[in-house]
Amino acid sequence: MSETVMLAVSAVIAEPRLREFLESPVKPAADWPERDWAGLLAAMPDQSRDELPGAIAECDGWLGGDYAAVLRELQDEDELTLRYDKATGSLVLDFAGRVDFRLPSLVWACTIARGLAGYMDGEDRGVATVTTDWNGDEIVLRLTPGRSEFRRDPEARAEEIDIRAAAEEDWPL
Repeated sequence: MSETVMLAVSAVIAEPRLREFLESPVKPAADWPERDWAGLLAAMPDQSRDELPGAIAECDGWLGGDYAAVLRELQDEDELTLRYDKATGSLVLDFAGRVDFRLPSLVWACTIARGLAGYMDGEDRGVATVTTDWNGDEIVLRLTPGRSEFRRDPEARAEEIDIRAAAEEDWPL
């Protein structure tokens, strides 16, 4: 039975770093220590910590190529919107797709969002929200240069709204 995962990323990142991100190989989920995934499990109380290594391995099996290739595939098969405002560096990426495996799909969505943090610098920042149709819970990732952390932070959500308002132009992959 397919269910839906929605990923919404709102970030401020300079265009050269965004292009570098898009052209770079996808960083595997296994590159993050297992403890860095604790926030994901906290948002999914029906999932066991014992299931996480298998979900990470499954996710990594789905990933390949660079971030742009992954996003192009989503654009072709699912619902993907990518908007970017060069003047402010505001990026909005929205994705909704059907999934058959809950935990690996959540790991996958978070892995794509977390990759962006590795290309941020200085004042770059962002928020990624992963929502599912099976429980409606939001998993929020705060993105800062070189870091991503799971948060339950109203300030992060307010910043997301400001970034989304600035990014009005569709941006080609």
